[in-house]
Amino acid sequence: MSEVTGGVARASGARLPLLVLGFAVFVAVVYELLPIGLLTPIARDFGVDEQGAGLLVSAFSVLVVVGSIPLSAVTARFNARTTLAVVLVTFCLSAGIMAFTTSFGVALAARALGGVAHAVLFTAVYRIALSVVAPERRAVAATTVSAGNAMALALGVPLATALANLASWRLPFTVVAGVFALLAIAVFLLLPKTRTEAGEPLTTRLVLRAAVQPGLLRVAVTIIVVLLAHFLTYTYVEPLLRGAGVPQQGVVLVLFGYGMACLVGLLAVTRFTHAHPGAALRVTLVFVLAVVIAIGLTRDSAWGITIAVIAWGVGFGAMPVLLNVLAIRASLSLPAVAAPVSNTAFNIGITLGAIVGGQAITLTGTGGLGFVSAGVLALIVLVILIPRWLPRDGHLD
Repeated sequence: MSEVTGGVARASGARLPLLVLGFAVFVAVVYELLPIGLLTPIARDFGVDEQGAGLLVSAFSVLVVVGSIPLSAVTARFNARTTLAVVLVTFCLSAGIMAFTTSFGVALAARALGGVAHAVLFTAVYRIALSVVAPERRAVAATTVSAGNAMALALGVPLATALANLASWRLPFTVVAGVFALLAIAVFLLLPKTRTEAGEPLTTRLVLRAAVQPGLLRVAVTIIVVLLAHFLTYTYVEPLLRGAGVPQQGVVLVLFGYGMACLVGLLAVTRFTHAHPGAALRVTLVFVLAVVIAIGLTRDSAWGITIAVIAWGVGFGAMPVLLNVLAIRASLSLPAVAAPVSNTAFNIGITLGAIVGGQAITLTGTGGLGFVSAGVLALIVLVILIPRWLPRDGHLD
């Protein structure tokens, strides 16, 4: 882990660094999800089908899955602020190449480069975030940074779709590349320099050893299954809505409604993240299970699926921050390992979701994806009811 040099205040002085870190996470996750709302125009431009275009999501996630733990261990020996700046510059290159290439192979390579950067992102972010607060405020720091993740999952696809409608699918990639460049500069200007604490260094072996501890392993499994269930439908939400009769302009509005609903869910659950994240997650998952069943039932109704997708946003908006806080709780003895483990788990879920969703389409069509998601969610709802499956609720400070 790391601590701030130069006497940065632990209370109000932590606010600006945490906001910068949260925004960096927001932009990075927005970039990860950019292709989801743009599968149809991307596929048409590159001359591939929508399932092929979905590889732009899974290629990114595969590199995160493979690289998160070893690359986090390697970069942990370097200054976290410098590491984060390099990560943001790499994201800028990846998004810039995506914006201008006419080759699908080059696009896949660019997305893979972004996946490598993303593999390191969360460890660098959490090293800084946890160093600017007192130990008993780690859950608050994790919640603040995770809010960037949750907001990106809520708004990333709607923002990309809206920008693409102004010109082409390449515009959001161009905008994001510019934001990454500005963020890299802001990191050096606004974030404190950090140094490594004495003690056991973060290594691949240490992270793997922590990851197989029962508490953190159970949280990681929960993250994987929840994200798989979500993204096997959400990766294909644009063709799903179009298939239900929602026009292209309507898709943009529905996705913005989904994004706003996610923010409502995030705000509603914030009061429970510090003391009752496990209970909040159980309630949220039951709600989302009911909603994805409704998505399956309304697959032929434009208005019905619109309402269901917006309700879906309320439920899913709460989940990323709850899952990240639970990962921190499950690794209190070494909170630095929570970042690479949860990042790996999130992206395993996203990757499997895109793959399983693509296969499910061949069997059920896009209209059946809601029911497939419901089956997966029903399984994890039953599992998390097992006593002590999740870390115990209660105040940490």
